[in-house]
Amino acid sequence: MHPRRTTSTEARAWIDVLLRYGLLHGAAEGPDGRWLIRTRANAPIRLLHGPYEVLELAAEFQQQLRIVPDEAP
Repeated sequence: MHPRRTTSTEARAWIDVLLRYGLLHGAAEGPDGRWLIRTRANAPIRLLHGPYEVLELAAEFQQQLRIVPDEAP
């Protein structure tokens, strides 16, 4: 199976979700498709090199937020 290519539209949608849920403090897309993001107001700015890296970031947040039933209180 070949992974499909991630689109700019999909990356923008994920950035919107991450901003709405407060997981990102800010984000800006450059004209070349790269993203500047900041997770907190005092955090350093990160450069994401394209839509694929935006989805990787969203997956990182999902992993951090996922509660495994055996670990639930």
